[in-house]
Amino acid sequence: MKKLFVFITMIALIALAACAPAPTPAPTAAPPTAAPAATVAPTQAPAATQPPATAVPAATLPPVATAAPKPAGPTNTPAPTATTVPPGVTAAPGALRVQFWHYLTGASQVVAVQRAVDKFNAANPQYYIVPVVGGNISQLNQKMMAAIQANAVPDMVMGNPGELGQYDDAGVMVDMTSYINGADGLNAAQLAEINQSLYLDKFGNKILGLSFGRSAQLMYYNVDMLAAAGFTKAPETWDDFDKVCAAVTKGDVACYAFVPSASTFASWVWSWGGTYSSADEKKATFDDAAGVATLKWLKNLADKKYGYAPSASFGDQTDFGNGKVAFTYGSSAGLPFYYTAVKGSAKPFKWDVAPMPRGPNGKNNVDLFGPSVGIVKSNAEKQRAAWLFLKYMLTKDQELDWAATTSYFPAPKSSIDAILALNETQAGALNKDFPNILPQYKTAVGFTSTLGMREPNSAAWQGARGIIANMLTAVFTGKSGADFKETDPEKAAKEGVERVNKALSEYGK
Repeated sequence: MKKLFVFITMIALIALAACAPAPTPAPTAAPPTAAPAATVAPTQAPAATQPPATAVPAATLPPVATAAPKPAGPTNTPAPTATTVPPGVTAAPGALRVQFWHYLTGASQVVAVQRAVDKFNAANPQYYIVPVVGGNISQLNQKMMAAIQANAVPDMVMGNPGELGQYDDAGVMVDMTSYINGADGLNAAQLAEINQSLYLDKFGNKILGLSFGRSAQLMYYNVDMLAAAGFTKAPETWDDFDKVCAAVTKGDVACYAFVPSASTFASWVWSWGGTYSSADEKKATFDDAAGVATLKWLKNLADKKYGYAPSASFGDQTDFGNGKVAFTYGSSAGLPFYYTAVKGSAKPFKWDVAPMPRGPNGKNNVDLFGPSVGIVKSNAEKQRAAWLFLKYMLTKDQELDWAATTSYFPAPKSSIDAILALNETQAGALNKDFPNILPQYKTAVGFTSTLGMREPNSAAWQGARGIIANMLTAVFTGKSGADFKETDPEKAAKEGVERVNKALSEYGK
């Protein structure tokens, strides 16, 4: 295994050396200094060229956690490439170039990133943000880890919170606390608008990431199918859910399309009254009564043939669109894809989204996750430029544009309120396709303030996701394997916690 890791690392270093000039060492993080606030100016001009990556001193890396599917992450995307959308603003002479690596690979997402960058660059000609598509989530993570080894990192990087923590363990991330609280930071009114527990990534006494748009794990459901079976609303409890399953499961129509997901499991455990992990995130706790109840419920679905496991990627979305299943669980970022699936089916139907049902001792919830952006150590001016860009991304108009294009949920409450007040014409002015999902988006974004919860952020938990997915698969299919032995709910919960806790304790060693 060590030989394989060394080989992969060498290949990554060679690839980086071949496509980028030799980096120059940069100083460690510097405190922020005052600068003019970022504003919007729509000026556009011919394209500018892409600068080389900024470097930081090499760092010793902890072991890379085993990758696992992430609910909001695109798959089957091309290898990492620079953005394919040409910039609309030319860099001013002497402008400070700041490189931003991200994993938003969808065509509309790439356009949205470049549009935001163009507006910032036009209004702040002393800086020039350069966005680079680093591939999908996993590809960008691999690229970033290789860049750390090669001493050729960007100035800003997008990642899930745990990945930002992983990069911080390697010593390359900036604590944004002093920027947020500094002269060019967020004032008291701006901070009050943001649910900091959901949109800021705190690791101990450090803030490593900020999100200007989250996703939520939702329950998608076929409104017409439920109505035909005599149900006028989404199930609010798991007992209600089971009643719907008993009524709609017949022939080639199933109640639930099972896709193993750590995020879905966390939401289920909370819905049954469990904690999923300890408060300090150092231990898994889903072998408690709530965790076992969750797995018993899942096994019951399988035993009664209420659920099935789709064989194809995104098969749950496809089957939902074709009216073959009543419920699926997925990210709110998938709203446009569900709309397309339903609209393109032979018999389109009414559909909607809801939070997780609840058990006797639990509560309805939605699990919030999704991209954050962190500042990478370079020098004072680049770090300040990166911060001002992130601050700009939190402005109301920019948040509205971002939400309408990406389906992510804005951080500031005023932006959420503005979206809730939109009519179809106003939504269409932001993005011609936004009205298609506006009703479901409004429903979903309304859950965030009262029902939003978050999974563990620590980097060590990234490797736990695959273990949890294997546990869910074993219980649902009733099949043991090399990746997971137990299929009985109680024994599986115990094995799952033991495996996760072992992985957490070994992280970084």
